[in-house]
Amino acid sequence: MFRAIILLTIGLSFSTAAKELDSLKLVATPKPIERMLEGRVEAISKATVSAETSGRVDAVLVDVGDHVAAGSVILTLVGSDQKENLNQATAALNEAITQSDAEAKQFARVKALYDKELLSKSNFDEANARYKTAKERVTSARAALKRAQQQVSYTEIKAAYSGVVSARHVEVGEAVILGMPLMSGFDADHLRVSVDLPQSTAKTIKQQPLVRIILADHRSLEPIKTILFPIADIATSTVTMRLVLPEKTSNLYPGELVKVAVQLGIKNQLMVPASSIVYRSELVGIYVIDQTSTTRPRLRQIRIGDQLGGEVEVLAGLSEGESIALDPVAAGLMAMKKSSDKEY
Repeated sequence: MFRAIILLTIGLSFSTAAKELDSLKLVATPKPIERMLEGRVEAISKATVSAETSGRVDAVLVDVGDHVAAGSVILTLVGSDQKENLNQATAALNEAITQSDAEAKQFARVKALYDKELLSKSNFDEANARYKTAKERVTSARAALKRAQQQVSYTEIKAAYSGVVSARHVEVGEAVILGMPLMSGFDADHLRVSVDLPQSTAKTIKQQPLVRIILADHRSLEPIKTILFPIADIATSTVTMRLVLPEKTSNLYPGELVKVAVQLGIKNQLMVPASSIVYRSELVGIYVIDQTSTTRPRLRQIRIGDQLGGEVEVLAGLSEGESIALDPVAAGLMAMKKSSDKEY
């Protein structure tokens, strides 16, 4: 009697669970066939500023990670020699101008006498040659002054474009020579992703490449431009593809690895909620419900594929039109009820 009461209570609870058991009828939906590859983030614009004159580092005004504006001074050199050369070039130009003015006046006097036939042709030619030489010295002195001014300007190293400092190669007080690297940086607002494709994949998507970039936070980005290289790498036999990211994409930096999903086609897929799947040791299963009879849910082994969001692809074990239990716990209780009934 006591056992009958217990079984009756269990039966009532299972009957209630059966009425409340939610199910899902499977419908195949078209889903993209994607191949997941690994890509690396790159800066479209990156550069290393090198010394254009020799000197000693006077001040380093920015450091790694700092944002700098285009044209701003990022490092200065002690420019004593350059300033001395500038002073000498300025003095040489002034002297050349004074000499040129004197020769111009002398040439004007000689020309006036020559026009009156009071001087010989040789005297005229000599004065004319001195005047031309003086003018050429002025031109040469101006060029020397411009070079000296440029050398002084090289003691102030400026950012070529707005960006972020990625490396500094010198310290204050360090002597530098022409061509020595000083500081590196990149434009953080314009990035791209580079990915190596197997040749078969490259041929498949050559006409219309459909790709998306999957970030670490599971966000998906579509590139604004896709560039597929027309040649394969000899060493790896892969084809490089560059994906230009939208401007000012946040939370990305050069060198970071990201997932790149390359679409190879479309196929019908059976997708089930990830929460409806049962994992028991090495068994992966799901409770199937026969809506045409009173049969209890039956646990069936399935083979699963990729997970897209909260859904999992079913590769084998289920067919379109079948119904599955959305709550595996409630379905499991109902399956136990059937076993209890048989045992009783």
